[in-house]
Amino acid sequence: MQRGSRLIASAGAVVLLLAVAWPAAAAERTSGELYHTRYCEVLELRGLPPDAMVTVWNTIGFSNCPPARWNALDPAAIAAARGDTAVLLNGPRYWLMDSATGRTGRSEVFGSLRFRKVATIPIRSAAELGQAPYTERTIVRRNTWTWKKGRTVFELLGPGGAVYVMQSYSQIRDTSQSLADLPSLPSRLTLPDGWRFRKRRLRRDLVLAAHGTATIVQDDLLNTYQREP
Repeated sequence: MQRGSRLIASAGAVVLLLAVAWPAAAAERTSGELYHTRYCEVLELRGLPPDAMVTVWNTIGFSNCPPARWNALDPAAIAAARGDTAVLLNGPRYWLMDSATGRTGRSEVFGSLRFRKVATIPIRSAAELGQAPYTERTIVRRNTWTWKKGRTVFELLGPGGAVYVMQSYSQIRDTSQSLADLPSLPSRLTLPDGWRFRKRRLRRDLVLAAHGTATIVQDDLLNTYQREP
């Protein structure tokens, strides 16, 4: 039981790696007009490693995750009612791409919010429940993000020339973070040696497609970036 308690406590870090991982076996959907749309996620953890599974539920397509209804959710009560090992609330976050196409599953209601199933992720070890900032994590998903020509994007440049595009910003660690704050992120981030932050205006549409896996990193403030191929 002590081992299980430690794993449940560390499960809070799993929000670092989950910023919509579309499942492979579900209906394909396209969502447009996503830019700066607020969303939230409920993460269900069932079992313990090596047989644990996280199911990710996202408000995409249903609502902008109204604060009063989001704040009313009780993760412990949800876990008890559904027989989960733990339930974690991941959000609020804001999309930064213009549209997304991916495979999603059925919907469920938690509290007074409806969510769509967007991923099931196996957890084989306790280490997989956490992720340090600026550390790559591979997620199984099939989806396409699109940013329109003329959009300003925010990127991390890693050692060796890897480029990671911010797909969403978070109000989890900094509850007041806004879109207007993103250009000044370098003054608020602790970038490791060899890493840089930049913003740029797109001269053409930017399309990032994941054909089975995507490589993700997060910064100190839990903003999420996807690596360009």
